[in-house]
Amino acid sequence: MSTVFYRKWRPSKFSDVVGQHHITDTLRRAVMTDRVAHAYLFTGPRGVGKTSTARILAKALNSETDDTGDPIPDAPASIAIDNGAYVDLIEIDAASNRGIDDIRALRDRVLLRPALGQFKVYIIDEVHMLTDQAFNALLKTLEEPPPQVVMILATTDIHKVPATIISRCQRFDFRRLTNHDVVDRLQLICDAEEISTDSDTLNLVASVAWGSLRDAENLLEQLAVSFGGGGSAVTVEQAREMLGIGDATAAAELAAAIINLDPKAALEIVEREAGKGAELRGLRDGVIEVLRQALLHKHGVTSLTSEIATAEAIVAATDKASAATIMHSIGALAQQNRFADNASPLALEVAVLQAVAPPTPAPAASTSQAPSRAPSASQQQPARRQSQPPTAAPDVTPADTRSDGDVSDAKWDRVLQELTNLGGTPIARILGSVQPHGPVDNVLMLRPKYANIADRLKVTFGNAQNRGLLKQVFASVYGAEVQPRLGNALSEDELESDPPESAPDAAPPEVQSEATPPAPESGSENGASARMEEGPPEIDDPMVQVFRNVGAAVTSVEPN
Repeated sequence: MSTVFYRKWRPSKFSDVVGQHHITDTLRRAVMTDRVAHAYLFTGPRGVGKTSTARILAKALNSETDDTGDPIPDAPASIAIDNGAYVDLIEIDAASNRGIDDIRALRDRVLLRPALGQFKVYIIDEVHMLTDQAFNALLKTLEEPPPQVVMILATTDIHKVPATIISRCQRFDFRRLTNHDVVDRLQLICDAEEISTDSDTLNLVASVAWGSLRDAENLLEQLAVSFGGGGSAVTVEQAREMLGIGDATAAAELAAAIINLDPKAALEIVEREAGKGAELRGLRDGVIEVLRQALLHKHGVTSLTSEIATAEAIVAATDKASAATIMHSIGALAQQNRFADNASPLALEVAVLQAVAPPTPAPAASTSQAPSRAPSASQQQPARRQSQPPTAAPDVTPADTRSDGDVSDAKWDRVLQELTNLGGTPIARILGSVQPHGPVDNVLMLRPKYANIADRLKVTFGNAQNRGLLKQVFASVYGAEVQPRLGNALSEDELESDPPESAPDAAPPEVQSEATPPAPESGSENGASARMEEGPPEIDDPMVQVFRNVGAAVTSVEPN
């Protein structure tokens, strides 16, 4: 059985690694100056040399090296590592050995000294597949391994590796290979394997591999087996057929028709290629590549495969079209993935018609025609208040003491402050739990926030000294004689919402109904004064007065 190309042509020394000189030069100097780290982390896309570089480092640590730090290929350790027979090189596939038991077994084995070489090298491939428990078990060994152990972790998904693992390793990021690097390596293999082909074919293989040398070597071997027997050359048409890319000429013609916005010509090309039995998915991919090259050509950018897009028809169409049109065509073709039935050209026809159709411009926002957004609840409330018909204001005489709505917070704060300054701190504390409304018609409605405050207010109003103090403060703040009245306690909904506003020159409904003076009672001037006179009988006792000053209700005193 023959060895596949990617194993047969695996690099055996640092100088053979393609496109990773920023890493191989560092590792060479580390080996030559005896400054090798205890743990390395190799990350990058697939097929760029991570595992191969790890093996080369294992060779350099356990075999003879030349003046540049490369391991000597003919050394016994190098030969054993190439053949997979070196006992001091342990390769672990973390995808199948990802549990905590596997890492515990590794932790026990690292304590053993090397059998043949100077170092035991552990290569853990696809390390991101380890479980969280396995990562935790690896931490201590990775941070402080025995001096004769070097650990190399390799991964294609660095974001899945915990930061605690990354911080304990020297990290090296492998780059995706350029088409030039891949083509040079493929040409070397073709010369050694006596494969006859041209640069266009190798460029096509390199572009399909998209930076992965292993994929490119596999594709080259498939081409050599399929079309390279008997000394015949591998052509670019054969490569397109095997890779499913389609005919380059048809792809260029269809791309030109799309750029020229000619649906009739585009559909005719699709029907022609479908009638010939062409791979329509490959034709679609080929058109996308041509449009990509046309877009690069539009902006003055060239690449290895730009000769497809520099044909006269493509150049002429590209010069006339805008970059936005080309990008729209690429997006329309790329989004069409309904190729389950390869025999039907419907999917490609739909994609072509979408690509030919001009992009639909986004509707411009118009302030005159665009409907306005519905206002939020907080914005709707003022609108409802404004929509209410204003109450006709009565004639105001100098004796009228109505205010414009409810008392402001500033005035009520002044009431509480003056009460405190005049020694009425207990009264100020009680009135601090009151919501005032008015004054309306010289009546200031006081609505308690809590039910128990109503009883304390009655006791406060029942004291003649308190009434005198309140009368003095109200006259000072409101500039007129104001009669306080006790209203209903606020509900929970009213407590959670803002205080209700009153229309100008009109009290709120609840205030207006309660502010209407009742029929005069006997022995009193009017209902308001009678309401204030209500309360427990006066008791001439200094101690009782102390209780009443703090809001207590004292109705009687029993003798000792």
